[in-house]
Amino acid sequence: MTKAKKISYRGGIVTFSVPESWREEYESSGGATFFEDRSDSGTLRLNVLSFESKDEPAEKMALSVFPAGSYELLPNGFPMRYEVTEASEHGENLHLHSWSIAVPVPPHSVRLAMFRHTVLAGQESDPLISAELDFLQRSIRSAAFSQASGVAGDFRQ
Repeated sequence: MTKAKKISYRGGIVTFSVPESWREEYESSGGATFFEDRSDSGTLRLNVLSFESKDEPAEKMALSVFPAGSYELLPNGFPMRYEVTEASEHGENLHLHSWSIAVPVPPHSVRLAMFRHTVLAGQESDPLISAELDFLQRSIRSAAFSQASGVAGDFRQ
């Protein structure tokens, strides 16, 4: 997975990379799916939700999205929570690797960028899936997020 392609989601509210060979599928109502076109590939999904307040400053809103102690601050100052959960679908056990980043959008809004990579339980020990997860960890942690209202604007990495 040495070659990557840049994804500029919904006009640039989130910009990150996926392996060059991955397919992209976008839903008209929002959300996107990224995956290698092979049967044992993991699937990455991205959704972005927006929240507004009448008077709460955007920076304060972003820091209150996750419970205290459940997140880390990325180099750009945005809080990010990473967790692995288990699920079952059609009799198969799954592991869901989730990254959620709270992005302040001044003056009184926050966007929640939610990445979820789904793999079969136990696949993390497969070298290909392990490399996929390492790639995504780096890509998501270094993603750029627009803080402008709308779908494009200045980016903060």
